[in-house]
Amino acid sequence: MKSKERLDKILLSSCSRIQEEVAALIGKPFDLGEPQFRLVRKQEIFAELNEKRVLARIRMDGELQGIGCLLVAVKAAIHIGGTLIMLPESELDTVSKSEQYSEELEDSFGEVANIICGAATVTFEAQYPQNVRFVRTEQEVVTPNKVVVESEEPIPDGSYYVMTVAMQLENRSLGSLDIILPAVPFGLAVEEVIAPKVSETTETSEPTGVVEKEASVERSEDEGPVEPVQPKRDIGKQKKLVDELLNKSMVKMSEEVSALLGGTLQVVSTESAAFSKEGFFEQAGGKQIMARLNIRGSDHGEEAFLFVDVKTAVYLGGALIMLPEGELEDTARNEEFGDDASDAYGEVTNIIAGVYTTIFEDQYHVKLGFVKTSMEKVSPAKVDPKSDEVIPNQAYYLSTGHIQYNGKDLGRVQMVIPATVLELEDLLKPVDELAEDEEAKSGEPLQAVTGKAAVSSGAAHVRSQEKSHESTDVLIFTDDDNEASRIATALQQLGYVPRLLHFKDSVNSVLTSRIQMIFLVMQEVSEQGFGVAIKISSAGLSVPLVAAGPAWTRTLVLKAVKYGARDILITPSSPVDVREKMEVNLVRKAA
Repeated sequence: MKSKERLDKILLSSCSRIQEEVAALIGKPFDLGEPQFRLVRKQEIFAELNEKRVLARIRMDGELQGIGCLLVAVKAAIHIGGTLIMLPESELDTVSKSEQYSEELEDSFGEVANIICGAATVTFEAQYPQNVRFVRTEQEVVTPNKVVVESEEPIPDGSYYVMTVAMQLENRSLGSLDIILPAVPFGLAVEEVIAPKVSETTETSEPTGVVEKEASVERSEDEGPVEPVQPKRDIGKQKKLVDELLNKSMVKMSEEVSALLGGTLQVVSTESAAFSKEGFFEQAGGKQIMARLNIRGSDHGEEAFLFVDVKTAVYLGGALIMLPEGELEDTARNEEFGDDASDAYGEVTNIIAGVYTTIFEDQYHVKLGFVKTSMEKVSPAKVDPKSDEVIPNQAYYLSTGHIQYNGKDLGRVQMVIPATVLELEDLLKPVDELAEDEEAKSGEPLQAVTGKAAVSSGAAHVRSQEKSHESTDVLIFTDDDNEASRIATALQQLGYVPRLLHFKDSVNSVLTSRIQMIFLVMQEVSEQGFGVAIKISSAGLSVPLVAAGPAWTRTLVLKAVKYGARDILITPSSPVDVREKMEVNLVRKAA
């Protein structure tokens, strides 16, 4: 079976990377034996085990999604975690024999599990045709003979593909490591809807449940007919894909417009959300320059719209025609969007349109192109939201970025694309179904729903952005604006009020009794970042500090802990990663 052969090859490749990266983290040789592969059901996994195991759940994100786990013996997890935090050998043996899996050991083994998942992710990115990311989430100690097969815990019932390898740390055998992945996403098992037998007295019968079977096993004739199932599009998966492309577009926009202007333009993605026309213009801000972009490849001749403040357009256009700095400041302040500035800014929008075209033609399943056709001034407060004036009254998907040019803050850029073009119209469907109930309860329309959580209306978003610093409850110190903005957005969605600060900003002046958590977000884990950690930990406010950055090693983890970090976050992070760090550390703080 080609699917199995490909997966075996990639998992085998991942073993080499896991060995190298775990050894680098721990500081001692770490070796994996010859892997064994098998396709099993949940019941078989735990029936084969005869002692307690540490189970670290794995969440698969991206184009393939599902839940799996890592399994190691408790003693092995203690020995690996204890080695990482440099427990003396005698103490390590004592703790291992008594199986005292403390919180400190749980945290340290969790970092090793993170490294294993990261190594697998990198290998799959290079060798697997679909995008998939492995994220370690919760962990627990399980007793195999007490696992209930029908339960969703510790992993759902179903078919799994298991790679088992022997572990050796330095010269010590640690038993086996099981990497357990859901079989269905990889095409090794199929998900079927089984229809019950139809009796003579019953004309029709609805399917009663879903079962998984190995892909290579054929159904028995007496099991009844199988009704074809039309897969429902995963709106969360589609949103994530679109968000990735929109974020990439802003990164590339920074590069291309910088080259055009001869300076340094930085565009940091801050928000992506679905809006009605009314919701968009409620949060759009003051007077705008709107560029119309015809969308090639759209079935309905749709248009996208690029919005920036008038002052922003004037400044960028003036920079292109090389106005002296003083004159540039004056024309931007006075919003003098004359013919020269208009023509020059038009060239900027042409470049931006080309950027989105490149990204969406190369990386989206529908080849979409964007062509600037015209520009006009728009006063959002004067737009009739119920008509088709200015832009059609329909659902839109908004991607917002924050602009800086040569260090000067230029406000926002807002890319507005019809939701149907991006297959995200379902994000606004609950509005039609729940509008009357919501308006009766709150007097305000519900703007959008993403998954289980409502996306706030434009007006509510503006209000949240305008909250005073007195309401800030999470601080983010950073030299990586892109990653810090992603973390800030995730925190806002969780109901927190974050404040972005840079390494050079004062620490003592922003620490108040309201602060619940501090993130230290580093573009590269460095001594400069650790210097900020020292300033934070010596400021006298006892709040959890989470150090975030890429490519953590054992030495760097120990340094971060030494300088005051309570937890480590590997970047780039996801909203789920941020939520987990908040939940875990706030619980510890309360305790």
